[in-house]
Amino acid sequence: MIAARDNDWRLRAAGPVGAPLSVVVPIRNRAFAITHVLDALAASEGVDLEVVVVDDASDDDGAFRAAAHPCRPTVIRLARPVGSSVARNVGTILASAPTIVYVDGDMVLPPLTLRELASHASDDLVLLGFRQHVPAAAFDAGPLTPTNVDLDQDPRVSTVFAAGVLPFSGTILDSPQRCRLLDETDDLRELGHGRWMFDWSLPRTVITALVAMPRDAVIDVGGFHPGFHGLWGAEDAYIGAKLIAAGCKVVPVRSAVGLHVGPPDTQPENGRKQSSLPRTVAFYRSLLAQPMPIGGGTWLREHAQAQLDRATVMHGGRTTIRSTS
Repeated sequence: MIAARDNDWRLRAAGPVGAPLSVVVPIRNRAFAITHVLDALAASEGVDLEVVVVDDASDDDGAFRAAAHPCRPTVIRLARPVGSSVARNVGTILASAPTIVYVDGDMVLPPLTLRELASHASDDLVLLGFRQHVPAAAFDAGPLTPTNVDLDQDPRVSTVFAAGVLPFSGTILDSPQRCRLLDETDDLRELGHGRWMFDWSLPRTVITALVAMPRDAVIDVGGFHPGFHGLWGAEDAYIGAKLIAAGCKVVPVRSAVGLHVGPPDTQPENGRKQSSLPRTVAFYRSLLAQPMPIGGGTWLREHAQAQLDRATVMHGGRTTIRSTS
């Protein structure tokens, strides 16, 4: 495992510019944030990247805002809502770099975050970035310019599990328990091989708010499962499980941190997510009980092409953001 422990975002990553990256940004009703997300990507230092935005038939004008952005990302608007898994699959097929960074449509990245990931990129590594939270109102004060990281805001760094039955592992807790997963597993070295720590397993540490994956490996395992549409909390864990089974290693990169900008009204969205959790867990467990799928690459290309045949190309350019640093 690799972990960069310096948490000061003002310090540059050491070494030469890393491998080029494709950044895939799925959006669904993220007009409030997408311009800021793209502004931050365009300001990334020390890395060459292309940006692909896939709009999941949003009810707002986020796709139009993305298509009008000066960094000129590739922007695809799907014909109907099919879920973030499908949006990421379409972005995966459109991406051209050997490493894809999946970034949520409300994640604002400091200038050196992508360089941190690029410097570790490999064809067998899943690189975990981390997140801390800021309210949407923070944009009112101008561009977000953080200097330090509060990693404890990321649940993989610090989680308090409530008493009761944990949904994924089935562990029963008599009282609330705090888990500092990275510290207690030596940056995940002691997690894996089917082991659990409270409700964490190695696949469940793979969270697509900010994660880098080798493109060929993602395609070979068939990408993200579309059956998670309408569910929450495990589509990324399932592709993590498939990639681990295919031989990839999971690597936390502590210095790669993004700012998760909460939507103006989070209550309805959070309520829908929580209500779907029992169905999510049941579906996730059913997939893990099945053999690893075969022929994933062929299926993924056909599946993505079927979506593209019905989609609207808002901007189809292959613009590369080239670092000037």
